[in-house]
Amino acid sequence: MKHRKLTLATLLLLASAALVCTHFVASASGASAAAAAQRQRRAPSRQRQPAQTRPPAVDYTKFSHRTAQHQKGCDSCHTSPTDNWSKVRVGDAAFPDVTDYPEHGSCLDCHRRQFFTGARPAICSVCHTVVSPRAGERFPFENPAEVFAKSEKAKGRASEFATNFPHDRHQDVMARLAPPTTASRGFVFVRASFEPQGRQNFDSCTICHQTYEPQGDSKEEYVTKPPGELPLNDLKIEAFWLKKGMLKESPTSHASCFNCHWQEGGERPLSSDCAGCHKLLPPGQSAAPKPPAHADADPTNPSAKGITDPNVFAHWMQRRVARFKHEASDHEGVYSKFGCSYCHIAITAENKISSNTLYVPIQTCATSNCHGAKTGAHNIIFKEVEQRKKPDGANYQCAKCHINLGKDPTPKSHTDLFTK
Repeated sequence: MKHRKLTLATLLLLASAALVCTHFVASASGASAAAAAQRQRRAPSRQRQPAQTRPPAVDYTKFSHRTAQHQKGCDSCHTSPTDNWSKVRVGDAAFPDVTDYPEHGSCLDCHRRQFFTGARPAICSVCHTVVSPRAGERFPFENPAEVFAKSEKAKGRASEFATNFPHDRHQDVMARLAPPTTASRGFVFVRASFEPQGRQNFDSCTICHQTYEPQGDSKEEYVTKPPGELPLNDLKIEAFWLKKGMLKESPTSHASCFNCHWQEGGERPLSSDCAGCHKLLPPGQSAAPKPPAHADADPTNPSAKGITDPNVFAHWMQRRVARFKHEASDHEGVYSKFGCSYCHIAITAENKISSNTLYVPIQTCATSNCHGAKTGAHNIIFKEVEQRKKPDGANYQCAKCHINLGKDPTPKSHTDLFTK
């Protein structure tokens, strides 16, 4: 009996001990799990960041002025003028200008590591055609533009800068500035206050804007020869084919600008102040002129291939009157008597380069002594407007001035000219 009681007591004691141990172990496990969870919350995440949050690798084969470190003063890298200015342009065409890449020293302060990484550092390909210790040939520098445009590097490359040229502020200057004469030193700068002798033009836009592919005394009227006789419409106006002397060029170099803005004593901004005229564009924007949504020019016309200058072609695409010929006796007579601003009236109000400077309102052309007379040899606009009013004239396409816009209904600005 006594032995049975002792055995029972022992079993109860062991069961109690087991229960206490189980509770202790469970409590300890719970505490350990809670502590581990708390440590996990406090510990920084060691998970790999998604690839899209990583900064993109720098492509050192491409140079951009939009990089923050490259937006210091222009003279921190560029020397004005560069040593080769008299070699890039020859003879009378030469003038002090920035016509070469910066020296290596302007890059080494920031890019010493990239310059000495590998046998053929990628960064060298920004300027050099072949990356090799024994090859020193480089791509043409972007100035002069006419030389750079012929290089492989120029293909598909758009400028990062827009040119700040206020036409309105230059209007008075153009009225006083005469084309420079040839100088014995090979270049010349003429002050804007210089008064020309003889006939005084009201403006001198031709200082910057020369006639593209002029006809002059040539008997050939077209830039490229038409395939045959051009078809005529009901008013005997021939179909469009690009003629010589129709378009005007725009400056692509500093040559005309430095006549006034020379480095010492000229008009401000001086030629050494690059940022005075060249403004860095936001990313994604291009300095190339864009055609309006409703353009008159027809780039698919075979004769348009005769416009080999891309800058001239881009401006032609912006014109609202795509058939106007500058090199015509009547038009040249208007210029010599009144100046370009007689027709291009927006020049005096435009404080930037835009397609508005090309705009000529219909009222300018439709005066009684030009193309708007109701009778006589100069009444073509009146004839075309009247042709559209005829019962069978709904499909008539105005063709004296327009290529594409002549298909549209006659605008009110045109019909109002002949209401009386």
